[in-house]
Amino acid sequence: MPRRRKFFAWPWRSRTQIASDVDAELRFHLESRAAELVAGGATPAAARAQAEREFGDVEFTRRYCSEQDAGTERSARFADRLADLRQDVRYAWRALRTNPGYAAVSLATLAIAIGANVAMFSVTSAVLLEPLPYRDPSQLVAVMDHPRDTPANRYELSPADYLDYRAQQHAFTDIAAVTPYGGSLTLLDAEGGPEAVPMLLTTANTFELLGARAARGRALLADDDRPDRARVVVLSWGLWQRRFHGDTMVIGRTIPFADAPRTIVGVMPQDFTLGYREDVWVPLNLTPLLANPDRARKFHFLYGVARLKPGRSADDGARDLDAIARDLERLHPDANTGHGALPIPLRDSMVGSSRSAILILNGAALLVLLIACANLANVALARGIARRREIAVRIALGASRGRIVRQLLTESLLVGGAGGAIGVACASIGTRVLLAMAPGMLPSIRDVRLSPWVIGFAVLVTVGTALLAGLVPALDGARSDPHAALKASARAGGGREPLRRLLVVAQTALAVVLLTGAGLLVRSFQALERVQLGFAPDHVLTAMLSVGGTRYDSSSAVRAFFDGVAARLREAPGVVAVGGINNLPLQGGGSSSLVIEGRPFDPTRIPEVRYSALTEGALEALRVPVLQGRAFDATDRPDGPQSLIVNEAFAKMYFPAGDAVGHRVRLGPNPNAPWATIVGVIGDMRTGGIDAEPRPTAFENIAQQGFRTVAFVIRTRGAPSDAVPALRAAVRALDPNVAVRAVSTLDDVVSGSVAGRRFAMMLVSSFAVLALVLAAVGVYGVLAFAVSARTREFGVRMALGATGRNVLGLVVRQGLAQAAVGLTFGVGGALAAGRLIEKMLYGVHATDVTTFAGVTALLLVTMLAASLAPALRATRTDPLRSLREE
Repeated sequence: MPRRRKFFAWPWRSRTQIASDVDAELRFHLESRAAELVAGGATPAAARAQAEREFGDVEFTRRYCSEQDAGTERSARFADRLADLRQDVRYAWRALRTNPGYAAVSLATLAIAIGANVAMFSVTSAVLLEPLPYRDPSQLVAVMDHPRDTPANRYELSPADYLDYRAQQHAFTDIAAVTPYGGSLTLLDAEGGPEAVPMLLTTANTFELLGARAARGRALLADDDRPDRARVVVLSWGLWQRRFHGDTMVIGRTIPFADAPRTIVGVMPQDFTLGYREDVWVPLNLTPLLANPDRARKFHFLYGVARLKPGRSADDGARDLDAIARDLERLHPDANTGHGALPIPLRDSMVGSSRSAILILNGAALLVLLIACANLANVALARGIARRREIAVRIALGASRGRIVRQLLTESLLVGGAGGAIGVACASIGTRVLLAMAPGMLPSIRDVRLSPWVIGFAVLVTVGTALLAGLVPALDGARSDPHAALKASARAGGGREPLRRLLVVAQTALAVVLLTGAGLLVRSFQALERVQLGFAPDHVLTAMLSVGGTRYDSSSAVRAFFDGVAARLREAPGVVAVGGINNLPLQGGGSSSLVIEGRPFDPTRIPEVRYSALTEGALEALRVPVLQGRAFDATDRPDGPQSLIVNEAFAKMYFPAGDAVGHRVRLGPNPNAPWATIVGVIGDMRTGGIDAEPRPTAFENIAQQGFRTVAFVIRTRGAPSDAVPALRAAVRALDPNVAVRAVSTLDDVVSGSVAGRRFAMMLVSSFAVLALVLAAVGVYGVLAFAVSARTREFGVRMALGATGRNVLGLVVRQGLAQAAVGLTFGVGGALAAGRLIEKMLYGVHATDVTTFAGVTALLLVTMLAASLAPALRATRTDPLRSLREE
C-alpha cells in the first residue's frame, strides 16, 4: 500500500532532527577514529575509549554543535520565511490586480462589515469597557434608594437618609452625594452676554472619594460645602479652554455669577466627568433642607457614591445599608416605610439602560460581519474553482499543499488588511456621524474615539475575518486532486457546490434575523409616532430661564421678572400664546405625596402622584384641552387661595364620579401646608416620556409657588425661530444678566425623546439592508456559477425538448429552495433574538405576525430577483454550441 503523503511538509529541521544530525556526525567521527586504531592493532573497546579521550568532552561538543545548528537553522528559517512572504505577497498582489472585480467586491464588503463593527466597538469600549476615570473604579458603587415591594426600581436618596447612611455604615470608606438638579450656573462676564453653563452640585468629599485630582489648582475640599465658607467653583477642562482660553492665572480669581461671585479653585482633567456633561462643580449645602423636617427625609434628589473598604464586597455593603434602612424605617415610619438602600456598581448606574441597546447593536454588527465572511468565502470558493488548473499545475511542479494554503491565505489577508484599513477609516467618520444623529443617547463617561482598545479590536477583527473567509477556500483548493483537476472541464464545480449552498443558507438565515429585528423596531417606531401626545408640538418655541442672586430673594421679584417677560412676548408680532412650565412635556418631572380632604389615609402608605407646575397661558400655548373647570388665570393671585389643576388620569383614579373640580387636596410632605382647590381637569399630557402612559398628575400654579427656573413655551403663527429675537430682547430689557438657554422647538423636544429608538432603528435597519444585499449577492453568485457549470446539461435538456420556461423554473426553484431553507432557520433565530430586543419595543410584540410575514415576502422577492438573471441566461443556452464546446 503506498505511503500517504503528508498534507504539510515543514521545510526546516526541528530540534529533534538537529540533535539526531549532530549525534550522527559525532558518531561518524568517533567510529572513524576507532576504526583507524583497530587497524593499528588495538582492540575495539580500547580503540573506542582512546577515540573518546582524543575527541575530548563529547557532551559539551554535542550541546555546542546543537546550539550552533539551531541558531543557523533559525536564521535560515527567518530568511526563508521573509523571502517566501515577499514572494507570496507579490504573487497575491498580481493575482488580485488581474481580477479587479473580485478585489473591489471583497474590499467593499470587508470595509463596510469591519467598519460597522469597529464603529460599534468604539462605542462599547468608551461606555462599557474602558475603566472609569477614577482611582480603583471597581471599588466604587452607587447607593440608591429602592422600594422593598419593587426592588428593581431605583430612586435618589433624601438628604437626611444620606447623612445617616454615611454616619452609620461600616463597609465603605465614605459616601458622597451629587445632584444634577441644580440646573445651570450663569456666567455674567461671558463674551457675547451671560452664559448658562451646566452645573453639578456635589458634597465636598466627592473628589477625594473618587481619587480625582485637579489638573490645575485643587478640587473641592472637605469643608467647602459648609455654609460659612467662601463660595468656590471647580471648572471642567472644556469650559476652561473655551471660556478662559486655558489661562492658568484664572485659578484663585473671583468671577461674577448670577447668584453670587465665586472663586475658581481648580480645573479638572480633560477626561473627568460624573456622567452629566457638567461644566462646573459647586459645593452642595444641605443645611437649609435639613432644617425642614418635612423635606429632609421626603425629598429624594441625591445620588450616593461610595467606595468599598479593602476586603469588603458589594454584598457586605448591601447588608450594611439594609440594616441601617430598617432602623430608619422604625425611627421614621412616615417617611421611610417600605424603603431600603442598595449599592450597585457605579458603571452600571452611569450606563443605565444603554447597556442592552449597545450590546444588541454590537450583535447586529457581528451578524453583518458573519454574513460578509460567508459571502467572501463563497466568492473565494468560486474563484478557487476557476483557478483549480493553476493550483493543480503548481502542485504538479512540486509545491506542497501547505504552501498552497499559505499562498491563498496570503491573498485573503492582503484583501482583509486593505479592507480593514478602509473599514477603520470609515468607522472613524461613521462614529462621528452616528453620535451627531443622537448626541445625548450615550452616557458621557468617556469620549468615543479610536482608542488603543479599538485599534487592537480592529486588527483582531481584520485578521479573524480574513482567516475565517479564506481558510475554507484555501483548504478546499489545497485538497484538490491535481490529476483530476487537469483532466476536468473548466466549468466543473466538483464537490464544492454543496459547501457554497450551505454558505448561502447561512447568509440567508442571518439576514432574516437582522431583517426581523429591524422590522420590529420600525413597527415599534411607527407605533410611537401614532401616540397621542396630549399637546400640539408644532409652532412652539421653548427656552429655559433661571434667576438667582440677591435681586431675586423675594418671590414677588421672581414673579415680576417672569410675568414681565411673558407680557412683552404676548405683544410681539407673530406670537399667539405664551406660558411657562417647570418641566417640558416628555422630559419627566417630580412626584409628590397626595392627601385628599375628608378622606382617611395611612401616614405610612400615602399615595404619590406626578407633580408639575404651570403658569397662566401655558395650556393655551401647548393646546392642552380643559375638560372641566378652568385653566389658571389672573384670579389665582399669589396671596390668594392655592389653586390646582389635575389631568384626566388623576380625576379618574381619585374622583371616578367626575366631581374632581372643587375638591381640596394637599401635595407634599408638610402636614401643615395649606389645602389647594382643584379648579380644572385637563387632558392627559405625556410627561414622563413618549412611551410612558400618562400617570395621575397634579399641576400647581407657578405664580403661587415661586419657581426660579421656568421653561417658556411660545406658540407662534409662523416659524418658532422667528420669536427668538423677541424673547432675547424681552429678557435683556428686564435683566441683561439672565441667560437664555436651551432654546429649541417643541418638535425638536419630541424628536429628541425618541432619538435613542430612532438611532437603534436606523442602525439595525442599515445592517439589515446590507445583510439582505449580501445574501442576494450570494444566491446570485451560486446560481450564476451553477448555470455556467451546467451549460452542457441545459443544452441536452433543451435538445431533448425542454422549453426556456422549464429551464427558467429549474434555476429559479434552486435559488428559492436555498432561500426557503435559510428562511426556516432564520425564523427560528429571529424568534430567539426577539426576546433580546423586547424591552426596546413599543406597541408591538416580539412575535408580531405582520413583521414576520413582511420579512418572508421581502426575502422571497429579493431572492427571486437575484435568481432571475442567472435563470434568464440559462434559457439563452444554444444546445448545439454547448454540446460542441463540450
